[in-house]
Amino acid sequence: MRGYTGDRVAAELTPPAARALVARAERATSLAEVQRLLTELRAIPGVREVALETAAGSGPSAGIPVGPARWRLALRIRATDALAYNRVLPAAEEIAAAAGRCLTRPCHALPADRAMPVDPLGRSLIASDRSVVVLVDPPAGWVALSDEFTLLLGYDRQSPPAVSLLDLIHPDDHAVAIASLVDACAGRGTDDPFDLRVRTASGKWRTFEVVARGLLDDPQVGAVAYFGVDVTAQRATERVLREELARLRASRPTEAADPGAARESSFVPTVAHELRGPLSAVVAFAHLLGDAGSGNLSEEQRTYLDVIDRNANRLLRLIEELLTLSRLEAGTLPLKMGAVRVPALLDEVVTERRLAAEAAEIELCLDTVDGPELVCDEARVQQVIGNLLANALAFTRPGGRISVSARPTENGWRLVVGDTGIGIPAAEQSRLFSPFFRASNVGAAAWAGTSGAGLGLVISRAIVELHGGVIDVASTEGVGTTVTVSLPPRPRVENGGFEGEPTVGG
Repeated sequence: MRGYTGDRVAAELTPPAARALVARAERATSLAEVQRLLTELRAIPGVREVALETAAGSGPSAGIPVGPARWRLALRIRATDALAYNRVLPAAEEIAAAAGRCLTRPCHALPADRAMPVDPLGRSLIASDRSVVVLVDPPAGWVALSDEFTLLLGYDRQSPPAVSLLDLIHPDDHAVAIASLVDACAGRGTDDPFDLRVRTASGKWRTFEVVARGLLDDPQVGAVAYFGVDVTAQRATERVLREELARLRASRPTEAADPGAARESSFVPTVAHELRGPLSAVVAFAHLLGDAGSGNLSEEQRTYLDVIDRNANRLLRLIEELLTLSRLEAGTLPLKMGAVRVPALLDEVVTERRLAAEAAEIELCLDTVDGPELVCDEARVQQVIGNLLANALAFTRPGGRISVSARPTENGWRLVVGDTGIGIPAAEQSRLFSPFFRASNVGAAAWAGTSGAGLGLVISRAIVELHGGVIDVASTEGVGTTVTVSLPPRPRVENGGFEGEPTVGG
C-alpha cells in the first residue's frame, strides 16, 4: 500500500475533524480507542484507506512506524492526492503514537478467579479445556483460564507471574504476537493458526500452535481469547529431520571415497518411509472420527480433531518433500515424459487453488496463449507451479493479487508466477534455494498461518533443471515476488531417471 509523502502542512490547513482526532489520540489509553480513531480518520474526505498492520520493507510505502522496530508494525494511510495526505498526516502520526503507547504499556497478569464465568458449569468447562486458554485485555491485564496453563507451563493460575504477557513470549515471536492482537482488536482475526514460543516457569521454551479470537464486543468477555495447543514435540521432530538432512547433504562429497557414507545417505528416505505409514493411518482415522457416521462431536472435540488432521498432514507433506528431495539428489527420480498443452496444464493447477485464493480474499489471475506443445513430465511441472502458488498464497495479504502467465519463446516456454506479497529482503535472496530457508520477514506475516518447511523452491529448481530449464526469482520487500520458469521444448539431459522417450545429449 503506498501513500503520499511531503512536509506537514500548516496547522490552519488541517481540517477540524483531523485536529479533533489529534487531541483525542493524545488521551487514548486502549487499542479499542485507537481503532475508533482510525475509523473516524478513514471517514475524512480524501482518505482512501487506513490500517494498522504488519509492515514490510522501509520507505514511504512502509507507513508510519508503531512501537519498537522488531514488531514490524505500521500505520498505513492512502489518500486521493498529496494535499489530502498531508492534511490528515498530523492526526495519523498522533494515532500511531497512541497505538505504540497502548501496546508498550505493561499488561500484567490477573488471578484466574477474577475472570472465570460465574456459573459453575462454564467455570468447569473452561478450566478443564485441553488447550491453554488465555484472555488478553491490554488496559486491564491478562488471565489464564485453563488448567493446561499450569500443567504445561508450571505457573499457578491463581498467582500468575507478575510480568507482562509479552515477557513470556520468545523475542523472535513478538512481531507475530503483536500482529495477532492488533488484528483481533480490529476484527480481522482468522482461524489460521500460528506458532508462539512461551517460557515455562523453569526457564525452558514450549511451542504452541495458537488461534486468536477477538471477543471485545462480547459483553461477557470483552477481550481477545488465545487458544494454544502444545506442539513442542512435533516441531522438535521436524527440526531433527531438517538437521539430519542438512548433515547428510554436507557429507555428500565424501560418499564416493567412503563406502559407509552410501549406507548413511539412505537414512532420510528410510526414516521418511517408516514415518509415512503411521502418519497416513493417523490422517485416515482422523477423517473417520470427523465423519458424521462416527457420531456427534462437541465443538471442543472437533477443534482438537482439526489440530490433529492439520498437523499430521503437515508432517506428511514434509515427509513427501524429503523423499522427493533425496531422490532428486540421488538422480533416481523418474520423469514420465509426454507432449502437453501448456495452457491446459496451468489451468488445472490454478483451478485447484482458486478456492483457497478466494477464501484468502486474494485475486488469482491466469493469462496464457496457445503455442507449441511442451515435452515434459506434466505432473512434475504442475508440482513446480503448485509450489510457487503455495508460496504466493501464503505470503500475500488479503486484497492482494497473484498472476500466472505463460508465453512461448524461441527456446521453449516461459512460465511466470507473480504476487503482491511481502517480498524477500534483498540481503537474503542468495539463500532462496537453500533447504529449509525462511526469510526473516516471514514471522511477521501472522495472517499466513503455519508456513511450509522451506523445501518447495529447492525441489522446484531441481525439477526444472532436470528438464534442462532455468528458474529465476526477482523480489522486492514490501512490493512482491516474481518467479520465472524457462523450459526448453524438449528436455536435454545426460543421465538417467527418465521414463518414456527423452532427448539425450547436447
